[in-house]
Amino acid sequence: MSEIGLAAMTASPDPQPALAMPPRPRRPLSTWQLIRTFPDNAVAVCDEELFEELVVERRFPWGRVFVISDPEGIHHILFANPDNYVRIPPVRRAFAFTSGGGMNHLEGEDWYRHRRMVNPALEHRAILADLPETIRLTEEMAEHLRALPSGQQFEIGRTLTHLITRTTGHIFAGNDRRIDALLLRLGRFPENYGPLDLLPLPRWLYFLDRWRRPRSGLEEYCALLDELFAERRSENYAGGNDLLWRMATARDRETGRQLSADELRDDVLTLAAGAQAPLRAMTWGFYLLTQFPETERRLHAELEAVLRGRTPGTEDFSRLVYLRRFIDETMRLYPPLPVMLRTALRDDDTCGRHIPKGSFIAIMPWVVHRHRKLWSDPDRFDPERFAPDRAAGRSRYAYIPFSVGPRTCVAASLGMAEIQIAFAVLAQRLRFRLVPGQTIEPTAWSTLRPKRGIMMTVEPR
Repeated sequence: MSEIGLAAMTASPDPQPALAMPPRPRRPLSTWQLIRTFPDNAVAVCDEELFEELVVERRFPWGRVFVISDPEGIHHILFANPDNYVRIPPVRRAFAFTSGGGMNHLEGEDWYRHRRMVNPALEHRAILADLPETIRLTEEMAEHLRALPSGQQFEIGRTLTHLITRTTGHIFAGNDRRIDALLLRLGRFPENYGPLDLLPLPRWLYFLDRWRRPRSGLEEYCALLDELFAERRSENYAGGNDLLWRMATARDRETGRQLSADELRDDVLTLAAGAQAPLRAMTWGFYLLTQFPETERRLHAELEAVLRGRTPGTEDFSRLVYLRRFIDETMRLYPPLPVMLRTALRDDDTCGRHIPKGSFIAIMPWVVHRHRKLWSDPDRFDPERFAPDRAAGRSRYAYIPFSVGPRTCVAASLGMAEIQIAFAVLAQRLRFRLVPGQTIEPTAWSTLRPKRGIMMTVEPR
């Protein structure tokens, strides 16, 4: 039976601890409230109606906005007719970088060409060789945490940032640690937007973006990237086949062309800006483990049954079934990519609604994943909702943590592997405990993160 049917039939089970949530307005915010709130926390503008209606239309001075949560509409916009729905100008401006060649900036045939060339470098088979070192580095982090004095407090997001930087740095550039500073800097990009970013800006004023705070300091990394790519295109290159090498040597299967130096630079900056998305799922996942002892017990039991105390290998993850359900439920409640914003290039129709040219479209996984018409008891944590018998009647487009369609996150396979490894290694060896007395609130723009961080302690298992 579908989650929709279950919602009508199933009474709420035993109460659960209140999970971290931003305030949810009972009524739509005024235009002024929206302009003030959205750049700081995009999910804090989501009022009750959005979780009740599958299509909501709002009118603002800058145009009509359609919030689409209907799986039929999500399929149409992101999968069936994606070329009609391009990223809104503020997002494209943010990811223009040096030459305007990044995949989060490009549209049309230029985007398809870049995607054709970058996809093979990040597909599952390409990253398999990188995973043993990812596992080893995660084991190092586990040993570091085991060695902390009893009761030592640490901010889980900052701790996992070090792990992600080291593992992603190895995937990008092998043992060349010069890439780490770039990954740390781009991990904060584009930070929060300001009200000015949401307003129309004439194209002739786009040059002002280069002086905005989120972009400061990026220029210093361009020379490094040019050097790293030149090394990998050299006939004398003797290094490994890391991600930068795979991108530098890739050729378009349709034209035989390689990416230019400017295009390579912008694509790597774009990938680096999204490299910490798995960190968000890890952070929220460890937070949820502290709240649900029975889930923690079941996860530990599965890890013990499958791994028997040994280091996980890549072949083990298909057998860690409960781990995958737990991760999926974590990303349902706390999606790494909480908001997707598009604008319609031409008139269109979906879900029985006419979408005029120039309309803004908001597809918000934060809303879709908690929608009362798509999920039973949607604010409740329940990994078993991803068991096959309960997932069978659910639309593929009701759960979109990495988006869907041609623009599915190009690094989704890598991101999921990093998340699985983090939990399989760290949860096998450690118990995480939440420091009491904290106020934990999700805040979102490009990713969903805890506004003030999450302080924890750790116990060896």
